[in-house]
Formats: sequence, structure tokens, C-alpha cells
Amino acid sequence: MNNIELAKIFRNIAAILQMKGVEWKPQAYRRAARSLDALQEDVAEVHRRSGLKGLEEIPGVGEALARKIEQYLTEGRIKEYEELQKTIPKPVAEMMKIPGMGPKRAKLLYEKLKIRNIKELEQAAKHHKLQALRNFKQKIEENILKGIELLRTTKERTPIEEVLPVADAILKKLKILRGVKHAYVGGSVRRKEPTIGDMDFLVTTKNHPAVIETFVNMPQVKDVLAKGETKAAVRLKNGMQSDLRVVPEESFAAALQYFTGNKDHNVKLRIIAIKKGYKLSEYGLFDRKTGRRIPCKTEHELYKKLGLRYIRPENRKNRGEIEKAMIRGYATKL
Repeated sequence: MNNIELAKIFRNIAAILQMKGVEWKPQAYRRAARSLDALQEDVAEVHRRSGLKGLEEIPGVGEALARKIEQYLTEGRIKEYEELQKTIPKPVAEMMKIPGMGPKRAKLLYEKLKIRNIKELEQAAKHHKLQALRNFKQKIEENILKGIELLRTTKERTPIEEVLPVADAILKKLKILRGVKHAYVGGSVRRKEPTIGDMDFLVTTKNHPAVIETFVNMPQVKDVLAKGETKAAVRLKNGMQSDLRVVPEESFAAALQYFTGNKDHNVKLRIIAIKKGYKLSEYGLFDRKTGRRIPCKTEHELYKKLGLRYIRPENRKNRGEIEKAMIRGYATKL
């Protein structure tokens, strides 16, 4: 999806500029990246409909950034980004791929400890050599090691045959918890993709604390990556990351659809919703003018409101399934 890739590029540009000591431009790129992440339709559709002026109307995107977006959409690249990439040392660029590793810290590790790649960084952290630097405490070393492991595991995908028994075991545990009404696994598992990168679990319950606590303490869990009131993230013993979200009952159908369909499938649904006067997100289906929630208790109802027949989870991949599901005389053409 263009929005996601452009947001990533803008964040990388911001990181490089920050590392080079540029003061205000990084914030501008990050604001634009946040707007692209939140945009309810593909930026290419905005450009197709309204051209450069339409791009400039996106919050945080002025004329200069709009032209960069247009260049990406028409040429598949942003020339400034390519030039900036040539100005930073390769070891710094490699370390910046680690989750949580900022440009200043990567530059410091490269310049002060002469670390040239992630493997050297991992060894230095394991032998507590990073603590020789000011403000590099043991906790930072631990977080860097977790980030390196997470980077490796997110690059790998596991055959679904190996994932399903783990997913089923976690689901069974969640479903029997007191107060849990719905519990599903979404994402590529529910779409039955041949290989799986991570697992997303969705639950409705009024007993948030107990569900979160049970999830992070399951026997399949190796490390807890994040824990909040309505969401948690863990790394499993098989190396995969697994996320849990607790959602309100009234948002469940939209959330389950959102966390099941692939990105392109979901983008097309949001475009259809907009053309029908709705706003669709993981929080629900809403009237764009009044903000009123359009009740949808099930995914079947949600697809019907959009003028579509129900689309099975394994088909939600933007491969013509939406066009085939359009109800004649009711659905909006794309």
C-alpha cells in the first residue's frame, strides 16, 4: 500500500536529517508520516481524484512534500531520499533497522565503539560493552538485544501447519476466561496464508485486566514486549510475535474485519464506505456527516451495509473478491 511505504520513507528521511543535525525538517516529515498512516484511502486515489492540490490538503503535507509524494506515485522513488541514503555510513543505516534504535544512538555506537554491523552490536551488548558509553545502562542493552531478536523473527515466516496448534491453544484459553464473549485469531492465520509472520488475537470482554494478565502469562510466552489496559504484545517461545487487542462489543465486527483482511482489501472497503457516505475503521462504521455509528453486530452485516455479499476470511486478499461480491443495484463501483 502506498500510504504505508511513503510513511516509512518519510520517517527514514526524518531520522537521517535528525542525525545530520537538521532542526525543523524531521518534525515536518514525521507529521506527514502520521497523516499518511491515518489516511482513510490510498494516497494514490487522492492524487488520481484531485492531483497535487488534493495531496496538499492532507494534514501536515504542504506543497514540497506533496511533490515528493507525486514523484513516488509516478516514478516509484523519491530522489531526495536516494541521495540522503548515500550520505550516511552503512553501519548506521543497518542499525537503524532495529526496532527502537534511533539515529543518534546508532551514530554514537558507530563512532564511539566502531560497531560496523548488527552482529557486532549483538556481541557488544551481550558482553556489556555498551555500558562504557554515557547513559547506556543495562536496561538499554537488554532492549537492544530484544530489538535485534525481534528484527530477525519478523523477517521470518512460519508454515501455517506449525502455527495453528499454538493459535488454537491460546484461543481455547482465552475463550474459557470469565466474561469473554468473543475470541478470534485474525490476520494471516484467519486468512489461512501458507506462511505466518505473527498472530493477532481479538477479544471482547468487560474483564480487561484478567484477560491481559492471562495472555502475557501463558506457557507459550517467552517475553512480554508491551502490556496496557486493552492491548498486549508478546514474543512466543517459537519466536513469533503475538498481539492481543480487547475491543468494545459495538466495535467487534469492524475490528475483526479490519484485523483479518490484508491491507489492500481493507483500503478498497474504506473507499466503498466513503463513496456511500460512511467512514469505516477498526472502531466501527460511521455516518460521515453526523458521526453516528451504523450498527453492525457481525461481519455479515458490515459487508451488507457496504453493498457486498459476505466475503470469507481466506478470500480477503484484494484479488477480485470485492468486485465479485458486489450486490447488483446496491454496491458502489470502484
